Amino acid sequence: MQVFKGIKAHRLVVKPGIPVIPRSDWISNQVIMGTVEDAASIATTAAEYQLSTRGAQGLLYRDVWGPREKSMGNPWSPTNPEGTIILRLAENSLMHDEVGRFIKQQVNVLPVNHLTYSTGPRGSHRLRRAAASFWTDEFNPREPIGVDNIFITPGLASAIDALIWAICDEGDAILIPLPLYNGFNVDVLNRSNVRVIGVSYTGVKGYSTLDDLFDPEVNRRAIEIALHKARLDGSRARALLVSHPHNPLGRCYPPETLEVFASICGEHGLHLISDEIYAKSVFPNPAIPDAVPFVSTLSLDLDGVIDKTRHHVLYGASKDFCANGLRLGFVCTQNQGIMGALSSISIFSWSPHIIQDMWAAMLEDRQWLRTFMERKHGLMVENHKIATSFFRRHGIRFYDS
Repeated sequence: MQVFKGIKAHRLVVKPGIPVIPRSDWISNQVIMGTVEDAASIATTAAEYQLSTRGAQGLLYRDVWGPREKSMGNPWSPTNPEGTIILRLAENSLMHDEVGRFIKQQVNVLPVNHLTYSTGPRGSHRLRRAAASFWTDEFNPREPIGVDNIFITPGLASAIDALIWAICDEGDAILIPLPLYNGFNVDVLNRSNVRVIGVSYTGVKGYSTLDDLFDPEVNRRAIEIALHKARLDGSRARALLVSHPHNPLGRCYPPETLEVFASICGEHGLHLISDEIYAKSVFPNPAIPDAVPFVSTLSLDLDGVIDKTRHHVLYGASKDFCANGLRLGFVCTQNQGIMGALSSISIFSWSPHIIQDMWAAMLEDRQWLRTFMERKHGLMVENHKIATSFFRRHGIRFYDS
């Protein structure tokens, strides 16, 4: 178990030519990928490298991982103090040792399951059963969840990409409340060429502080305005995608706000996509004694509010299980048409069943899971205290969560 203490502080330098966005405007000025792309440059690049238009588009404007490779190859650790602390990625390494030990104990190659095509690319039955049981016990779903409601993908980015491909046509749009996790830009845009419309709260009645971003009526007004603007722009909005708990703000939406999301989607014929990948990373903070607890959208009574075939929940191993490298996520949906559409492209994103069964073993071992979550939450509390104390000592403003 690793607690990050004693990391040297470095001055934050603003380079000449880089605009500094005022604190009051940073939400409405968040950059959305795909909004500034030069057609002439794309055509020139396509000709130079013998690429398709979309290939040149990706090379010029949408490759976020290539430039990161160098820094990611030299991460900071207690034994590499000159390495890079990568703040742009959300990785929880606090329980890596425990996860590593568990996996080593559980690895058991079953040739029939792991060295063949097994049951195919939709996901191992073992993981889907374990996931259904985990969700039933931990997320309190109103609708029964079985293996036929769960689709396995190699990470949550792949889950979002596949789901957007299934419900949107090229040029359609997805609404996402601001500030948004910047990875959504990639997940929504890169393959399906679907627009991200950031739901802005600037100027919305009732909005004055970040706390107001969780208010049900403020959200209703902001989303209705965003939908109206999308129609004026000729954009067809197909879904509302929310991160719950919120990324990057780190708080949970109250049930009343989640119900507003569902209500708006029901009224306008939109899909509601709830990204709940941080569901089990919520920990107590004495500074916020009345913090809203996590309640999954699966547990809400949405009968008559939104058709259950338009409500989808996403989850993955990366955050709650400190295992970004396993590259495992899943889509939970009651829409069998979507399951079939996802199945049609699943061969292109097929997670090895031996990797899937590693996560299944974690979900099946409830005693280990309880101990793991308790220890993880304790370490998160401790590290949160270290980070926020550092910010306060150095006069760095932050949004507590």
